[in-house]
Amino acid sequence: MAKYRDIADDLRRRIAAGEYPVGSRLPGVVALQQRYDAALGTVRAAQDILRDEGVLRTAQGEGSFVVALPEPEPADVLGRLRVAQSAISAAIDALESEAASGRRPGAQRAGHGQSSDPG
Repeated sequence: MAKYRDIADDLRRRIAAGEYPVGSRLPGVVALQQRYDAALGTVRAAQDILRDEGVLRTAQGEGSFVVALPEPEPADVLGRLRVAQSAISAAIDALESEAASGRRPGAQRAGHGQSSDPG
């Protein structure tokens, strides 16, 4: 993979982790060049990617500012969906088990929940 993509990926991860929150200024290009041992054009190419994604705003003489959080990586979304799918499957299994045992699915059991006494 090209070095500028690696730099963009690292900056994206740092922004998502809160190291550079929305509204904050990224380190200057010289500092980024030193951090990543990269040429000016390489750092600017990485910033261009993040700007094109809507994550950065760059103003000449002012620097680059975080304007939005990066979109989650597809693998992150997939992981969250799998967790949700597992929770939904467990809930369906519990409801089916209640229905098979003759209880009304989702009904509150005696002694649990709200009292019917308005008192």
